[in-house]
Amino acid sequence: MSSKKDKVKVRDMKEMTLLEHLAELRDRLKVCMISIGIATLIMLAFPAQILNPMELLSGIYKPVVSLILGILVDIVKPPQMEIIGGEITAPLEIYFIASLVFGLMFSSPIVGYEIYKYIDPALYPHERRLVYPFLSAFIGLFVAGTIFGLYIITPFTFRAMLIFFELVGALPIITVKDFYMTILVVTIATGAVFTSPVILVLLVRVGLISTKSIERNRKWIYGIGYIVAAIITPDGGVFANLILLAVFIALVEGGILVAKRYEKKKILEEKLCPFCHEYVGDAIFCPNCGKSRI
Repeated sequence: MSSKKDKVKVRDMKEMTLLEHLAELRDRLKVCMISIGIATLIMLAFPAQILNPMELLSGIYKPVVSLILGILVDIVKPPQMEIIGGEITAPLEIYFIASLVFGLMFSSPIVGYEIYKYIDPALYPHERRLVYPFLSAFIGLFVAGTIFGLYIITPFTFRAMLIFFELVGALPIITVKDFYMTILVVTIATGAVFTSPVILVLLVRVGLISTKSIERNRKWIYGIGYIVAAIITPDGGVFANLILLAVFIALVEGGILVAKRYEKKKILEEKLCPFCHEYVGDAIFCPNCGKSRI
């Protein structure tokens, strides 16, 4: 007679029906949408002066999104450049778009957790062990890339634009929509470029490509990388493109070194017995346990 604990374990391990999968997906999507909605509302309406209540009591009110946008202006805008509305609805659009983007950013840990918990039961133990290091590396590199894009590439782009304003005799004035959309696109795209070694290592790890094929096609990869850099920084000039390309090359070369270690480990694993994990080389039958690898 099985115990109550054993019955619970059996019930937890049973295969879920399609309706149960859809119900779980619905519940997890609901949590994601609620977290994004709450974070967006905080950006839209929560007072940034919460740490300085005297300002709030005196009638000075700024939402959190306004504080963050002000920080972005201080980081990337050259002193000579002026920002104008351009269209009557442009500031309102930026207000809501920025609130949604920052809401997604701050709620992303919850969203990522819900996505992972939904797919986690379908993963094998070795796949689960593979997820953690790659996910950590992906997030770390993406965050590093966004910081690099915000503090290096984006300010350089705006400063390079000033040169062309002077060359054509125009005042350095930019619309608020162009200003913030440039920051958003360049920052996120730079973060995506920084994740390239993780994607490369993952493709090598699952056997879709090899490091030798990458090394043979280096010039094509770096050529495409320069085109991507030019798309990311359309007004940044050649120097901004070269800076981003140099970072991309360093990341890819680092990714190749890491991928080679995974290739060597994979070759070694292929020569181990899947039953007793003893080295068998190219033999079909394991000399230790006598079982066939085929």
